[in-house]
Amino acid sequence: MGRAPVIIPGICMKAKEFLFIFCLMYFMPYSFAKNIIDLQDSLRITEPISFCVSTARQEINILSITKADKRYNALVSNSETELKSNWYSFERPEPFYLRYYLKQSITPVAMAALGLGILGMTDIKLQLQENLNWNKDLKVPMYDDQLRHAPYAIGLILPLFGKYPKHKLLHLIPLVTGSYLLADGVVHQLKAYTAMARPNGAQEYDAFPSQHSSMAFVAATILHHEFGSYSPWISVGGYTLATWVAYSRLAQNHHWTSDVLTGAAVGMLSTHLVYLAYDFLSDIFTRKNLALYPYLIEGGGGVYLSFSF
Repeated sequence: MGRAPVIIPGICMKAKEFLFIFCLMYFMPYSFAKNIIDLQDSLRITEPISFCVSTARQEINILSITKADKRYNALVSNSETELKSNWYSFERPEPFYLRYYLKQSITPVAMAALGLGILGMTDIKLQLQENLNWNKDLKVPMYDDQLRHAPYAIGLILPLFGKYPKHKLLHLIPLVTGSYLLADGVVHQLKAYTAMARPNGAQEYDAFPSQHSSMAFVAATILHHEFGSYSPWISVGGYTLATWVAYSRLAQNHHWTSDVLTGAAVGMLSTHLVYLAYDFLSDIFTRKNLALYPYLIEGGGGVYLSFSF
């Protein structure tokens, strides 16, 4: 007799979705690589930090370079300097970043309030569903499963046109995965707590809130934070795709209006919260002059931590 499959409670994310995000993050270095500093730019080299790695072949000194309030590393080897971008250090966040995230949260909070309001008004909820579920027979493909991840694909394509993300790869990975995991965890806890029936009559009491809508708006909000400064149309494109995913869940009669509104709000707020936490840590690291430098030597490696008083 074969063993019955073991279901581990608390794992909220589907395996295929996790693998999809992991693969995107794995291949991002090839499109997000932006390692060489223009030698014609003005650089101000400060005093070398007290750290040196010696090998049998050469000695490498790590220097601290400041350019436009950003920190870089210079690897000095045999009197030849090779400048590479510092892909691991924190950078100082924008001023008044807390105010920025509070303003960004106004829209999702309003969406959540509207969704909860509709949830408590049965007549309006039923009327909205009757008017919007035109594709309940699923005759028209709406590709909601695929398009919820489309903003990530846009983020992979933009660097090919010289549009790079705001954050470095090493920092972008926890931002993306943290936003995804937080939103997914909140959605699944709410589904389990509310246990609401779906409008299509399926024997699944997990309608509220919509997980598809939440994940689509996580992706769109990440695209907004990373690339929105280049053009507002990038943000518009990401949120348009996310809105289509939410609308398709209504049109196909998988969710109520309250489900998709609240799901979208959870996705946006979760992403804003993760980015706020990141900027808070960045602020601490840069203001306290903390520096973290990983290094490799023959047969091993380590991490160098410095603090300036």
